[in-house]
Amino acid sequence: MQYCNHCKIYIKNKRERCTLCENILPDSNDYKDSKTFPIISPFYESHLVIKILVFISIAAIVISFAINIIFPATVNWPLLVIFGLLSIWLGLIVILRRGYHMPKKIVWQVFIISLLSIFWDWKIGWKGWSLNYVIPITCVSAMIIMYITAKILRLGSRDYITYALIDGFLGIVPILFIVFNWVNVIYPSIISIATSIISIAAIFIFQGEDIKLELNKRMHI
Repeated sequence: MQYCNHCKIYIKNKRERCTLCENILPDSNDYKDSKTFPIISPFYESHLVIKILVFISIAAIVISFAINIIFPATVNWPLLVIFGLLSIWLGLIVILRRGYHMPKKIVWQVFIISLLSIFWDWKIGWKGWSLNYVIPITCVSAMIIMYITAKILRLGSRDYITYALIDGFLGIVPILFIVFNWVNVIYPSIISIATSIISIAAIFIFQGEDIKLELNKRMHI
């Protein structure tokens, strides 16, 4: 690219005269390798939400190990915390790299992971880990991922509210695991149920009008 000292602009391609003022352009190599557009790093690399999530992840792992040392338990909570955080990070990486309509993809991931975990649990002799851990952790992780994704991608509430509600109701499903005594470890299910109820309540309280508009648009109410 060449530079016109008179107009103070860059001229694309090799030219003898400026396209605006018609003055002769200097034959300079200073701008020869200049790029038309600046190189912009992915927007999520320096995003505040990502930095906060990294800090919370590290803090959660350290605190879980500290609590487990002080109050030993039969359940390996630090390992569960690490698996939960890994699922959140993997989901975020996939979602942020894929493109459009992320909330819908998150809900589909919950369905797919849940069904696959049940299938493999049954295939290896039914140890119960799919209901004890995978499904509750997946539902909670999906809620967190959906909220962070909405903030990072700056989605309007109507772009994700339907799928946030679907995931919230899916997170209440583990109550059936407890009622029918299908689980040996109830803590992940309780966390999933509590988080889902709080999430649904927050949506209805703070975004009730958006829900009405979405229902009117989708169901012509």
